[in-house]
Amino acid sequence: MKNLKLLALLLLVPMYIACSSDDDSTTTTEEEAEFSLIGTWTAETIDFDSTITTVIEGLPVTATQEGEGFDIDATVTFSEDPNEVSSEGQFSMTVTTTFLGVSEEETLENLDLLGDGTWSLEDNTLTITSTADDQDAVITIELLSEDMLRLRIEQTEILDTPVGSGEVDAIFVATFSR
Repeated sequence: MKNLKLLALLLLVPMYIACSSDDDSTTTTEEEAEFSLIGTWTAETIDFDSTITTVIEGLPVTATQEGEGFDIDATVTFSEDPNEVSSEGQFSMTVTTTFLGVSEEETLENLDLLGDGTWSLEDNTLTITSTADDQDAVITIELLSEDMLRLRIEQTEILDTPVGSGEVDAIFVATFSR
């Protein structure tokens, strides 16, 4: 299904990441947040949700996707001076697409988590610039403590296909430990 191929592309392109803390007592200053972020984080959970809205021959059509990672063997390492980020390993994901009341499940294997690049942190926004394509990713940090990190990526892509146009609104959440 074309929508599942789009999901695979969304997971392989640089992700957009913005940082926010649910608990202000966990991280009180930007300097402390950067210090807490430094190090190697092991991916524990990876979840994906999206809504795909298209217009085909003038009619709106909506599909939803839910994905859950498995066989997760990936790490992300943040270093400072210079601020660099690198990821290693891969994961697989089971994705369920529901379209017109019919659900279809597909397994995507050997997906990359994040690429390599440089990072910066301002307030609660983490920006990663990929070394592969010089594209920025903005990620939300939902949780940052000494041993837990939860990243949330929200992305909207415009679709323009031979059969119609539309939009994909996707949310990708990954939880890490160290």
